[in-house]
Amino acid sequence: MKVELSDTGTVIFGSLRYFSAFGHHRYGTSWYKIDKGNVNELEECRELAAALLQELACSEPDESDRNDRVNAMLSRIENSIEKTSKYIQRSLRPGVSLWEQTGGQRFCAAEQSLIYGHPFHPTPKSSEGFSPDDLERYAPELGASFVLHYFAASPELVAECLPETTGEEMMPVKVLEAARQQLGSLRRHYRLMPCHPWQAQYLKNVAEVTELIEAGQLIDLGPLGNPVYPTSSIRTVWDPQHAYMFKLPLNVRITNFVRVNPTEQLKRTVDAGRVLARLRDEIPYSEFGVLLEAGYRTLTVPAGSEEQGGSLAESFGVIFRENPVRDSVNKKQLEGGDAPTVVAALLEQPPRANEAPVWEAVRMAAAAKRTMPDRAFLGKWLERYLEIALSPVLWLFLERGISVEAHVQNSMVTLQNGWPIRFWIRDLEGVSISRERALNDGLFGLPEDSPAFYPDEEAWNRLKYYFFVNHLGHLIHTLALYGEVDELALWQVVSEVLQTSGLFEGEERKPYLRDLLESEGLPAKANLASGFQNRGETPLYVEIPNPLIRCEVTV
Repeated sequence: MKVELSDTGTVIFGSLRYFSAFGHHRYGTSWYKIDKGNVNELEECRELAAALLQELACSEPDESDRNDRVNAMLSRIENSIEKTSKYIQRSLRPGVSLWEQTGGQRFCAAEQSLIYGHPFHPTPKSSEGFSPDDLERYAPELGASFVLHYFAASPELVAECLPETTGEEMMPVKVLEAARQQLGSLRRHYRLMPCHPWQAQYLKNVAEVTELIEAGQLIDLGPLGNPVYPTSSIRTVWDPQHAYMFKLPLNVRITNFVRVNPTEQLKRTVDAGRVLARLRDEIPYSEFGVLLEAGYRTLTVPAGSEEQGGSLAESFGVIFRENPVRDSVNKKQLEGGDAPTVVAALLEQPPRANEAPVWEAVRMAAAAKRTMPDRAFLGKWLERYLEIALSPVLWLFLERGISVEAHVQNSMVTLQNGWPIRFWIRDLEGVSISRERALNDGLFGLPEDSPAFYPDEEAWNRLKYYFFVNHLGHLIHTLALYGEVDELALWQVVSEVLQTSGLFEGEERKPYLRDLLESEGLPAKANLASGFQNRGETPLYVEIPNPLIRCEVTV
């Protein structure tokens, strides 16, 4: 393969071991650069990254700024490679596959198994702020577990949106009991603030926090409760015994941006949760579930500057999410094959394995049905997956204007003997609701300025990227690679499901189907350019070839 970098005049040569119709290529190990007539072999990945970044930098008018951006991006790339190497070394230890585990064990193992991360991100495992010791303590890829740190805040400092009847029940019983003993009768009314232990130490070095502690308005309770397990997002933690997971802020740059919880994101999450809570029973797909966010709690400081208050709010804000491994009705932990598995974990081939877990699942499903995992069976497996995932995701948008951020790390699937039986969506902060469609539903009871509302076209484009590009593109490539079939043959299955689903009946819905089947391109996040320009929160997009346009239209 040859890549011509027109602005710098550099040409990169290399080879492909596997060509993917959707860009998930597998590359050879030897790369060469032609620069000013000289041919040089690239001996390390930094040289290749530098060549690409120098091309990007040509669009920056200021030379000093250009060099700073190149060096900053190279630093993050090296950070990611260094951490990935560490995770690979640990994963090579003897262990068991996902399918030899059940219930909560499988759920946790999957969440902590993402060694490589996003296949189209230049720094998928970078984290700036964690020391090597912090990494050992807190990285899910290293099998971390730890006890959360808690503060107790005077009620006038707390801003929250929680169910009226819940109160402090969002907190684990063991934590409540220990906190009551420390607070005594005079401060029993203080509100508990769960905090990641790294974040707690960071916050205790912030002057405003120190002042609140010295004034007795914020009480440092220290570590409380059972150990929790960080999930694939690093900052969302799971307590097997508690009904809620906590999405916590971390003032650490993970991939492109610092992972805190600004007030706008807290409100967007809760607004989306309110709408989906109302609609959850209306969704006509019993195999589809949404993990609701029950609410949020954060710290607010009336006095002082707006900037200071916003900084404290985003650094303390916690979102309470339903625990997918607990039966919320019977309040017990799910066992056996009932617990879901994050889809991203199914698509990565572990360093010590010969295939990705999803292909193991396909083989298990074929064996259970006494057939071979051939092309015909693979088509049926994918069709079943689309029935429980694609159809309800499209129904939510076409029927109610709700676009869910269903990328592979926000999606979970329950497999029974390898066969898909239930699909879940989580992390509602990324939900975008079509304002035009919401107006027809009385704005779903939300305020007109809710941050969950987006223009219809933007909500639709987000769905196309997160589900069709990020999710299906990765899934179909992985199935095709291990099943040794053409990716386009599996995209044909997607095309047929779209055309026969009945979801696009009615003239007002036909443009969406035509857009999927006839548009030359699909939107994809430009992660390299976005990272280079420090646009993590407002990413750039590029258009990539739409494989559906190459599929046969049957109706």
